[in-house]
Amino acid sequence: MSQQTIQISKKNQIIELRITQMAIYLQSKIIEAMDNEKHVYYLFFYKNHYITYVKPSKLKRKSFISEALTKGLILPPNHPLVFSSITLEHPFKKYSFQQLIKKAENLFTPQEVAFLTTFFESFISKKTIFSYIQTIFYDYRRNGKMFSSYRILRILMDFCPNESWVKGIASDLNFIKYSKLYDQLADVLIDKDPLYMENRLFQLKENKQEYQRLEQLLKHQSRWMDLIGFYLQTINVENYPSLLQFIQIHLPKEDVISVLEDLIQKEQHIPELINDLLDLYIENKDAEKIIQLLIRSKLSLTTSQAQAFEEILNEVNLNPRYFQSEQIDSILAPLFHINPEKAKIFLHQSITLLLKEQNLDSIIEYLEPLKGCIPAIPILKKIEQMQKLSNDPDQQLLLGQLFYEFGQYDQAIDCFSWEMELKAYDPKPVKWLAKLYNEIGMNQEHQAYTQLYIDMQKRA
Repeated sequence: MSQQTIQISKKNQIIELRITQMAIYLQSKIIEAMDNEKHVYYLFFYKNHYITYVKPSKLKRKSFISEALTKGLILPPNHPLVFSSITLEHPFKKYSFQQLIKKAENLFTPQEVAFLTTFFESFISKKTIFSYIQTIFYDYRRNGKMFSSYRILRILMDFCPNESWVKGIASDLNFIKYSKLYDQLADVLIDKDPLYMENRLFQLKENKQEYQRLEQLLKHQSRWMDLIGFYLQTINVENYPSLLQFIQIHLPKEDVISVLEDLIQKEQHIPELINDLLDLYIENKDAEKIIQLLIRSKLSLTTSQAQAFEEILNEVNLNPRYFQSEQIDSILAPLFHINPEKAKIFLHQSITLLLKEQNLDSIIEYLEPLKGCIPAIPILKKIEQMQKLSNDPDQQLLLGQLFYEFGQYDQAIDCFSWEMELKAYDPKPVKWLAKLYNEIGMNQEHQAYTQLYIDMQKRA
């Protein structure tokens, strides 16, 4: 996963922000981030290029940013696309409206600059933005570039459709022939005005034909990350193969896995998605994630997958420390069906860890769901037996042996010591104490109890 913090420059200070989400909408990407005092900032990007950041007091309804946050693709802060789809600056600087225009004019066409200024309607007066776009229109028309001036007019028709000047110019007879092309969404506009076509086709993406036209437009412009974002926003069984193809080409394998995991978390019902993620886990020999995916999806392994998983289980050590305690049952239950011997080892390891943190009553309750797994029953019965013996002073030798079996040496020593006090002439607890002290490296105690055991045997 990618980093989740960024830095901005503010009044000659560097401020670290925590990313909360990212919106991908049309040609823009907007990162929402928060400082330590929970002030919200928005960082704007146009076609992956950073423009500026703002600290808003409020967002206007139906403004570009409001539309982006409601209609765009919203990604969590740790999603791979958050950083793989934008250019980074360290730190990000704030630019005034005039500064961002100057910066944008060096990077983009006048039409693109006109469009990206509309991003800031919530933070800059609409009149200021309108006046700037209007000057671009007049520059084109003065130079006789009527179609170029009409492309700018279409931006204003979307940005401020009720403005009297816009209505008047839009009815100019010189623009009628262009207006028909736009009303018909003619194919020629893919080349003549791709910016407008992308915006309009996005609005009509529910229509299969328009969806395909937008898809081809993004491919034609080689905007792979935007295309991936488009697939993610409209993900379904039909476009999933295309998504997988592009993320495998343009993202490292760990990011491919992250993208698929994010889709799984959103409960996308695409059988191929689950199977592809399973294959990637098998390729990585990630036994824990394989088990968790099998639990979540109830997917049956193919013969080849089962064979590969069997080999993985033989190679890796399933360490219960890798799991949250509440996951152990849900991991063990299916594992007993997949590989009972490995599951028994894992259950034994889990109980060993649990005994260090919880009492026997809690552990028995915790492992209740495993009673339906026949291979687990002998181990579970030992825990139940330990619970019964824990209050029986006459059975401390057996309880100590069970504690020893689960690696709880301190408790075992307590049990054998108690047994030794109750049965002063019985050599068995002495023998166990000698054995335990030897295993934990306490040589002096080991030698003392060994000698005591020898003397007791002689007297027997």
